[in-house]
Amino acid sequence: MQPAGSPAWPPTPPGATPTLRLRPLSFGELLDDVFRVYRRHFWLLVSISLVLALPTLILEILSGQADQLGFSAAVLNQAASGSQPQFTQPPQLNFIALGLQYIVAILLVPFVEGAITLAAMEVALGRPVTLASCLRGVLRRYWALLGLALLGLLLFPLFLCFPVAIWILVRWSVSVPALLAEGVGPVRAIQRSWELTRAHWWRLFGILVVVVLIQLVMNSIVGAAALPLAAVIPFVSPLVRGSISLTVSTIGTAVITPVLYLCLVLLYFDLRIRKESFDLDQLAAQVRGGGQT
Repeated sequence: MQPAGSPAWPPTPPGATPTLRLRPLSFGELLDDVFRVYRRHFWLLVSISLVLALPTLILEILSGQADQLGFSAAVLNQAASGSQPQFTQPPQLNFIALGLQYIVAILLVPFVEGAITLAAMEVALGRPVTLASCLRGVLRRYWALLGLALLGLLLFPLFLCFPVAIWILVRWSVSVPALLAEGVGPVRAIQRSWELTRAHWWRLFGILVVVVLIQLVMNSIVGAAALPLAAVIPFVSPLVRGSISLTVSTIGTAVITPVLYLCLVLLYFDLRIRKESFDLDQLAAQVRGGGQT
């Protein structure tokens, strides 16, 4: 039975089969589930991530960052070929476009966090989901997600005391899934994350460190490959060369980004299974809805 006073479980449609295992999972099992669900729904998760990265990519190109990258790639190419690099004045940034880029990036935070989290939540519960349905779901909770992101900014001063900041980050780690799954506001979502992660800090920390390190290594590989790849393309302008480098980096990041959000969603469900018998109630909801167990 669901504990008294705990929030209602997210309803599951009749006949839906959750893709996550509805029982407490070990460290290895949870990581296995993360990559199993990621592989199964790769195109959906990556397409959401990529669509949300496109506005920032366009503004990076318009702001002159592509020109500067292309200039660096041209110098690298000349040095690699053994010819004398022809140093000229590097391209200047367009600070208006650069400022707009940062504004757009801030406004997109709820979509980046919310859409991928919502998609991960839906596929984990076996529900049908599309890019459009995820974006609509985020629009309905946009201000709550933005409020949660702004509350997260309060952590920045705490990075002066790094251990405290890491401790709080782990305790807040499932606040976005809680906000979307339970329909609560940003403050209550943080409270829910605080409640669910109590007595599980070290386990969560270990899992998140592994996933973040995987992402950092993969991002480093993509980043290290993007500029040399653009450098070897002949007969193109610095703008085109830099745009190619930025596009490769953006695609690589879009492929990697969903892994962390999927991990946070599965951690959220795992914590509810451990603390609130989510597995039993989920199965009961399927039976009440006419689904087979």
